Amino acid sequence: MESLLIKVRNKSDYKFLLDLSKRMGFEIETLSEKIKRYIKTSPKNVPLTDDDIMNEIKIAKK
Repeated sequence: MESLLIKVRNKSDYKFLLDLSKRMGFEIETLSEKIKRYIKTSPKNVPLTDDDIMNEIKIAKK
């Protein structure tokens, strides 16, 4: 399965693309829904120290 993110400039185009996608049988998930699903399924009590977090930030900045 492939994913596609489309930015739509106005509500009428958004509604058109949403309707078209449903008619084509595509799975539809807004960015907001995707973020909510990610947060809901993420671990709640992760034992991280400030040093662990800073190390990850340093790695990401490289």
